Amino acid sequence: MLGFREDFTDEGDTVVADAVTQALATSAARSPQRACFLLHVRPEQLEPYLAAHERVWTDMRQALTDCGWQHYSLFVRPEDGLVVGYFETRPGTTVEDAMTAMSRHEVDARWQASMAEFFTPTGGTPTLLSQYFYLP
Repeated sequence: MLGFREDFTDEGDTVVADAVTQALATSAARSPQRACFLLHVRPEQLEPYLAAHERVWTDMRQALTDCGWQHYSLFVRPEDGLVVGYFETRPGTTVEDAMTAMSRHEVDARWQASMAEFFTPTGGTPTLLSQYFYLP
């Protein structure tokens, strides 16, 4: 079990960070077929961003499916535009494979370009989160 303390030194910070990194890397709950990520939409752009997701292009939906994405969901915290995304991949396809395949798809480039105006300066690049618990 990891313990946290409030009186960190620079060296102590590194030791704790290394322990957390190691714990996340070796967690039995990790899955190569589940991903969770963060995006950040500018709050004043939230309404049109949500509206765009009410009419995701048919070819975009098909590309996601063809690249192995399934059970894809987006959640938002309206107060600040934080978006949490979650998806799983079909059996035999890893998250890395699915994301790479999608990034090479022509429709993804068009979709990302159409979404760019909605994000904060660094908020349009997904930040992957580490999984550490799973209840099947």
